[in-house]
Amino acid sequence: MTKRAAEELAAGTCGTPKSAKMASHTLASRCFAAAVQEVDESGNVTVRNTASYIRYLHEQQNCTAAFICGTTGEGSSMTFEERKAVTYGWLCARSSVGLSSDAFAILVVVGFESIKASRELAALCEQAGVDGIAVMPPTFNKPKNATEVVDYLAEIASAAPSTPFLYYHFPDRTGCSVTAHSIIQEALSSPSRLPTLVGLKFGSLDVLDYGLMCDMDTEHKLALLPGLEASLLPLINYHSNRGSFGFVAATVSVFGHVLHRIVDLAGLHNKAKVSKADLQTAVELQGLVRAYMKKASEFGWTQTIKHCLVLAGVLQSDRMLAPLKQLTDEQRSIIATEIFPMTKKGVRAC
Repeated sequence: MTKRAAEELAAGTCGTPKSAKMASHTLASRCFAAAVQEVDESGNVTVRNTASYIRYLHEQQNCTAAFICGTTGEGSSMTFEERKAVTYGWLCARSSVGLSSDAFAILVVVGFESIKASRELAALCEQAGVDGIAVMPPTFNKPKNATEVVDYLAEIASAAPSTPFLYYHFPDRTGCSVTAHSIIQEALSSPSRLPTLVGLKFGSLDVLDYGLMCDMDTEHKLALLPGLEASLLPLINYHSNRGSFGFVAATVSVFGHVLHRIVDLAGLHNKAKVSKADLQTAVELQGLVRAYMKKASEFGWTQTIKHCLVLAGVLQSDRMLAPLKQLTDEQRSIIATEIFPMTKKGVRAC
């Protein structure tokens, strides 16, 4: 890391602890951006445009929270010091645009393969005053069952005993095959083991697993947040009696307005008023999101979202942290002419 980059990130140490923490119900209906993290021309993470990114998310994409240092945010490619500086940078940026945690929550993915490093970052996040932390299972020494997953999560969560904790379920990336509903069942069976658990990000297309998880949460205590926007519409029905529906999605950065409209048109709490035309529009918009994701997958979802944000004037750089590949000029041209225009569809009707 260059001296300039280190000084820029160090300047972001302005987080302050909060006296009161968020309950699960305050997170359950939020639209979370699985946020990208800008990398400058020298290959260093930078928070220079984070304030404009937060303002853009909040004002133009109806976004009320950010999930940072996650998969889309390249957290697994960052050092401990980089994740620390990014955390403080986001907190400072939120303050600089005049938003509170009520208006725009910030959750940090704190997991490393090292439990010690995970606990250190969790404790730092609590001291800084983040609104929540999240952890995936380890990817090398994988847990074999729900008990082992909960034990692992509890070890990290205990380092931040006053901070809301979310389990980050993403089996395609972690290789952990333990179902989400079995993990939730294990956690709920002994609440004292993981007392700060308020919900999870569900990064799977297994609708049965999601439904079983909702069935177990009979008192609707948890924030059950779908994490793959391709399955947003099918999962809405599970929330018809829960009183809330939130989600975490990478494409909130470019499609937040569309994802919100899908939820509105599907008539989450008043199916009687949903017309056939409304539902058809919701299906078409869900198809638009899928088409974007399919096209973006050719170059990488994160790479494509970053370049769309550059084209939108939000970020200055679309560079990636290794080992993710950089975009070529030809790929940037295709994104500009074929993919970026897709993000403008549906704006007038929202």
